Amino acid sequence: MFKKIVLFALVVFPVIAFAQENQKIAYVNSMEVLTTMPEYKQMQDSLNKSQTEFQAELKNMSDEYTKKLSDYVNQQDSLNESIKARRQQELQDLQQRAETFQQYAAQQQDAMQQRLSTPIYDKFQKATNEVGKENNFLYIIDSQVLRYSSSGATDATPLIKRKLGIQ
Repeated sequence: MFKKIVLFALVVFPVIAFAQENQKIAYVNSMEVLTTMPEYKQMQDSLNKSQTEFQAELKNMSDEYTKKLSDYVNQQDSLNESIKARRQQELQDLQQRAETFQQYAAQQQDAMQQRLSTPIYDKFQKATNEVGKENNFLYIIDSQVLRYSSSGATDATPLIKRKLGIQ
């Protein structure tokens, strides 16, 4: 019986040790990888261009409102009540249009960011999965949420960058 236990221990312990040795955990700095991807830079350029266009339109609306307000203030003493009421309503309409456009612009920017970022994150995830499989990692954890990593921990960031063709 004792020989069976010793034999079992000699067989099982090396297998357990080997299994534990192959279960590696790595970490990746996802922001470092994502921000160096050419697609990410293209997305940022598109978002900045769109934002600039929306801001220019908002400035035009603001300039129109300021001009009409200034005209109204300068002429209000000489205007009859019905014209005053119409101009006040016009100013309120301009202000409401600007607020509505600002909300629309924010929604469009969010939708555009979502649409453009999805393939980037998918490509990053695919590369992360491939690196994990190729290197037998049990997990690849984002370094943004790590509280501690030992000096022996594996940084998968360069491996993922290489998989994506990033220097």
